[in-house]
Amino acid sequence: MVHEIIQAQCPNCSPHEPVPHDILKEKPDILIKCTLCDAIHPYYSEKKKKTNIRVVISAGDNSTKSTIVQDNDEIISVDDEFIVESGPEGDASFVLVTSIESGDKRVNSARADEIDTIWTRYTDTVTTKISITRGWQTESIEMEVPGEREFTVGEMLSSGSNSFVIKKIKVRDGKFLKRNGECIMAKYIKRIFADSSERMEWLRDYKKTGKKRPGKSYSGGPVIKPRGPSTWTLKRKEGN
Repeated sequence: MVHEIIQAQCPNCSPHEPVPHDILKEKPDILIKCTLCDAIHPYYSEKKKKTNIRVVISAGDNSTKSTIVQDNDEIISVDDEFIVESGPEGDASFVLVTSIESGDKRVNSARADEIDTIWTRYTDTVTTKISITRGWQTESIEMEVPGEREFTVGEMLSSGSNSFVIKKIKVRDGKFLKRNGECIMAKYIKRIFADSSERMEWLRDYKKTGKKRPGKSYSGGPVIKPRGPSTWTLKRKEGN
Protein backbone atom coordinates (compact mmCIF):
# COMPACT_ATOMS: atom_id res chain seq x y z
CA MET A 1 0.00 0.00 0.00
CA VAL A 2 1.35 3.44 -0.97
CA HIS A 3 0.83 6.23 1.56
CA GLU A 4 0.54 9.86 0.50
CA ILE A 5 3.14 12.11 2.12
CA ILE A 6 2.48 15.70 3.22
CA GLN A 7 4.55 18.30 5.06
CA ALA A 8 3.17 19.38 8.45
CA GLN A 9 4.30 20.41 11.94
CA CYS A 10 4.52 17.58 14.44
CA PRO A 11 3.40 18.58 17.99
CA ASN A 12 5.71 15.91 19.42
CA CYS A 13 9.06 16.41 17.66
CA SER A 14 8.78 19.44 15.34
CA PRO A 15 6.16 22.00 16.46
CA HIS A 16 7.61 24.86 14.36
CA GLU A 17 9.05 23.32 11.19
CA PRO A 18 7.11 21.08 8.75
CA VAL A 19 8.31 17.47 8.50
CA PRO A 20 7.07 14.53 6.37
CA HIS A 21 3.87 12.79 7.49
CA ASP A 22 1.91 9.80 6.20
CA ILE A 23 -1.82 10.34 5.67
CA LEU A 24 -3.65 7.58 7.56
CA LYS A 25 -7.23 8.77 7.08
CA GLU A 26 -8.83 11.57 5.07
CA LYS A 27 -12.51 11.48 6.14
CA PRO A 28 -14.27 12.81 8.10
CA ASP A 29 -11.09 14.40 9.53
CA ILE A 30 -7.53 14.07 8.25
CA LEU A 31 -5.34 11.89 10.48
CA ILE A 32 -1.56 11.85 9.89
CA LYS A 33 1.50 10.04 11.26
CA CYS A 34 4.92 11.65 11.67
CA THR A 35 7.62 9.74 9.79
CA LEU A 36 10.27 10.89 12.28
CA CYS A 37 8.74 9.96 15.64
CA ASP A 38 5.61 7.95 14.63
CA ALA A 39 3.32 10.33 16.54
CA ILE A 40 -0.27 10.26 15.25
CA HIS A 41 -2.32 13.45 15.29
CA PRO A 42 -5.05 15.28 13.33
CA TYR A 43 -4.12 17.67 10.53
CA TYR A 44 -5.82 21.03 10.15
CA SER A 45 -5.04 22.91 6.95
CA GLU A 46 -4.76 26.64 7.39
CA LYS A 47 -6.94 28.64 5.03
CA LYS A 48 -5.13 31.77 3.93
CA LYS A 49 -6.99 35.04 3.84
CA LYS A 50 -7.28 36.68 0.45
CA THR A 51 -7.53 40.25 -0.77
CA ASN A 52 -8.85 41.97 -3.89
CA ILE A 53 -6.40 44.25 -5.72
CA ARG A 54 -7.32 46.86 -8.31
CA VAL A 55 -5.31 46.53 -11.55
CA VAL A 56 -4.93 49.21 -14.23
CA ILE A 57 -3.91 47.73 -17.59
CA SER A 58 -2.34 49.96 -20.25
CA ALA A 59 -2.45 49.24 -23.96
CA GLY A 60 -0.80 52.09 -25.85
CA ASP A 61 -2.75 55.29 -25.08
CA ASN A 62 -5.73 53.38 -23.67
CA SER A 63 -6.23 51.70 -20.31
CA THR A 64 -8.74 49.37 -18.67
CA LYS A 65 -9.37 48.27 -15.09
CA SER A 66 -9.64 44.82 -13.60
CA THR A 67 -9.35 43.05 -10.24
CA ILE A 68 -7.21 40.14 -9.11
CA VAL A 69 -7.46 38.03 -5.95
CA GLN A 70 -4.25 37.14 -4.09
CA ASP A 71 -3.27 35.66 -0.73
CA ASN A 72 -2.74 38.41 1.84
CA ASP A 73 0.92 37.52 2.36
CA GLU A 74 1.74 37.18 -1.36
CA ILE A 75 4.63 39.51 -2.33
CA ILE A 76 4.06 41.32 -5.64
CA SER A 77 6.94 43.16 -7.33
CA VAL A 78 7.59 45.37 -10.35
CA ASP A 79 8.33 43.21 -13.44
CA ASP A 80 6.17 40.34 -12.13
CA GLU A 81 3.94 38.86 -14.82
CA PHE A 82 0.52 37.31 -14.30
CA ILE A 83 -2.83 36.68 -16.01
CA VAL A 84 -5.82 39.00 -15.65
CA GLU A 85 -9.32 38.88 -17.06
CA SER A 86 -10.46 42.09 -18.73
CA GLY A 87 -12.91 43.37 -21.31
CA PRO A 88 -16.65 42.70 -21.64
CA GLU A 89 -16.06 39.01 -22.39
CA GLY A 90 -13.50 38.50 -19.62
CA ASP A 91 -10.63 37.62 -21.94
CA ALA A 92 -7.52 36.36 -20.13
CA SER A 93 -4.26 38.13 -20.99
CA PHE A 94 -0.71 38.31 -19.69
CA VAL A 95 0.29 41.62 -18.09
CA LEU A 96 3.58 42.94 -16.72
CA VAL A 97 3.68 44.96 -13.47
CA THR A 98 5.15 48.41 -14.15
CA SER A 99 4.32 50.20 -10.88
CA ILE A 100 2.80 49.47 -7.46
CA GLU A 101 0.88 51.96 -5.32
CA SER A 102 0.86 51.27 -1.59
CA GLY A 103 -0.20 53.83 1.02
CA ASP A 104 -0.12 56.74 -1.46
CA LYS A 105 3.47 55.84 -2.43
CA ARG A 106 5.02 54.08 -5.41
CA VAL A 107 7.05 51.05 -4.29
CA ASN A 108 8.98 48.27 -6.01
CA SER A 109 7.26 45.47 -4.06
CA ALA A 110 4.68 44.97 -1.31
CA ARG A 111 2.40 42.42 0.36
CA ALA A 112 -0.88 41.97 -1.46
CA ASP A 113 -2.94 43.24 1.49
CA GLU A 114 -0.87 46.47 1.54
CA ILE A 115 -1.37 47.31 -2.15
CA ASP A 116 -3.89 49.91 -3.32
CA THR A 117 -3.34 49.67 -7.09
CA ILE A 118 -1.13 47.72 -9.48
CA TRP A 119 -0.23 49.41 -12.77
CA THR A 120 0.44 47.02 -15.63
CA ARG A 121 0.65 46.75 -19.41
CA TYR A 122 -0.32 43.99 -21.81
CA THR A 123 2.49 41.71 -22.96
CA ASP A 124 0.61 39.22 -25.18
CA THR A 125 1.07 41.67 -28.07
CA VAL A 126 3.08 44.89 -27.82
CA THR A 127 3.71 47.89 -30.06
CA THR A 128 7.44 48.28 -30.72
CA LYS A 129 8.57 51.76 -31.79
CA ILE A 130 11.45 51.89 -34.28
CA SER A 131 13.42 54.97 -35.42
CA ILE A 132 15.08 54.42 -38.82
CA THR A 133 17.85 56.72 -40.07
CA ARG A 134 17.81 57.30 -43.84
CA GLY A 135 20.59 59.59 -45.01
CA TRP A 136 20.00 62.90 -43.25
CA GLN A 137 16.49 62.04 -42.09
CA THR A 138 14.98 59.80 -39.41
CA GLU A 139 11.49 58.34 -39.59
CA SER A 140 9.52 56.37 -37.01
CA ILE A 141 7.45 53.25 -37.57
CA GLU A 142 5.64 50.85 -35.26
CA MET A 143 5.52 47.05 -35.32
CA GLU A 144 2.91 44.88 -33.57
CA VAL A 145 4.71 41.79 -32.27
CA PRO A 146 4.26 39.14 -29.54
CA GLY A 147 5.69 40.29 -26.21
CA GLU A 148 8.04 37.29 -26.14
CA ARG A 149 9.54 38.18 -29.53
CA GLU A 150 13.29 38.86 -29.16
CA PHE A 151 15.09 41.67 -31.00
CA THR A 152 18.88 41.55 -31.44
CA VAL A 153 21.42 44.33 -32.05
CA GLY A 154 22.74 43.80 -35.58
CA GLU A 155 19.57 42.01 -36.72
CA MET A 156 18.22 42.78 -40.21
CA LEU A 157 14.47 43.48 -40.20
CA SER A 158 11.87 44.31 -42.80
CA SER A 159 8.42 45.86 -42.50
CA GLY A 160 6.55 46.47 -45.73
CA SER A 161 8.97 48.31 -48.00
CA ASN A 162 11.28 49.10 -45.08
CA SER A 163 14.50 47.14 -44.66
CA PHE A 164 16.80 48.11 -41.79
CA VAL A 165 19.47 46.96 -39.33
CA ILE A 166 19.15 47.39 -35.55
CA LYS A 167 21.97 49.59 -34.19
CA LYS A 168 20.87 49.93 -30.55
CA ILE A 169 17.89 49.22 -28.30
CA LYS A 170 16.61 51.39 -25.47
CA VAL A 171 15.20 49.31 -22.61
CA ARG A 172 12.29 50.52 -20.48
CA ASP A 173 14.56 50.86 -17.43
CA GLY A 174 16.66 53.44 -19.33
CA LYS A 175 19.57 51.20 -20.35
CA PHE A 176 20.84 50.79 -23.92
CA LEU A 177 21.93 47.62 -25.69
CA LYS A 178 24.60 48.47 -28.27
CA ARG A 179 26.83 45.42 -28.80
CA ASN A 180 26.09 43.10 -31.71
CA GLY A 181 24.34 39.97 -30.49
CA GLU A 182 22.73 41.56 -27.41
CA CYS A 183 19.03 40.73 -27.40
CA ILE A 184 15.90 41.40 -25.37
CA MET A 185 12.18 40.60 -25.53
CA ALA A 186 9.85 43.15 -27.09
CA LYS A 187 7.84 43.61 -23.88
CA TYR A 188 10.89 45.22 -22.23
CA ILE A 189 11.79 47.56 -25.13
CA LYS A 190 11.20 51.33 -25.10
CA ARG A 191 12.50 52.06 -28.61
CA ILE A 192 14.68 50.49 -31.31
CA PHE A 193 17.16 52.62 -33.29
CA ALA A 194 18.09 51.36 -36.74
CA ASP A 195 19.84 52.31 -39.99
CA SER A 196 18.17 51.71 -43.34
CA SER A 197 19.81 49.11 -45.56
CA GLU A 198 20.66 51.87 -48.09
CA ARG A 199 22.44 53.87 -45.40
CA MET A 200 24.36 50.79 -44.25
CA GLU A 201 25.54 50.17 -47.83
CA TRP A 202 26.64 53.79 -48.21
CA LEU A 203 28.52 53.73 -44.89
CA ARG A 204 30.38 50.57 -45.93
CA ASP A 205 31.22 52.17 -49.29
CA TYR A 206 32.34 55.39 -47.60
CA LYS A 207 34.75 53.50 -45.32
CA LYS A 208 36.34 51.82 -48.34
CA THR A 209 36.46 54.66 -50.86
CA GLY A 210 35.75 57.90 -48.99
CA LYS A 211 33.06 58.60 -51.58
CA LYS A 212 30.57 61.15 -50.31
CA ARG A 213 26.86 60.65 -50.47
CA PRO A 214 25.49 62.16 -53.70
CA GLY A 215 23.64 65.43 -53.24
CA LYS A 216 23.45 69.07 -54.20
CA SER A 217 26.55 71.24 -54.10
CA TYR A 218 26.41 74.16 -51.67
CA SER A 219 27.88 77.62 -52.21
CA GLY A 220 27.61 78.47 -48.54
CA GLY A 221 25.80 77.67 -45.32
CA PRO A 222 26.11 74.62 -43.09
CA VAL A 223 27.51 71.39 -44.45
CA ILE A 224 27.16 68.07 -42.62
CA LYS A 225 30.19 65.81 -42.93
CA PRO A 226 30.45 62.20 -41.74
CA ARG A 227 32.92 61.32 -38.98
CA GLY A 228 32.38 57.60 -38.66
CA PRO A 229 29.43 55.25 -39.05
CA SER A 230 27.04 57.03 -36.67
CA THR A 231 28.62 60.34 -35.56
CA TRP A 232 27.97 63.59 -37.41
CA THR A 233 29.26 67.12 -36.92
CA LEU A 234 27.99 70.45 -38.22
CA LYS A 235 30.55 72.70 -39.93
CA ARG A 236 30.34 75.81 -42.02
CA LYS A 237 31.86 75.95 -45.47
CA GLU A 238 34.51 78.66 -45.74
CA GLY A 239 34.18 81.25 -48.49
CA ASN A 240 36.76 81.82 -51.21
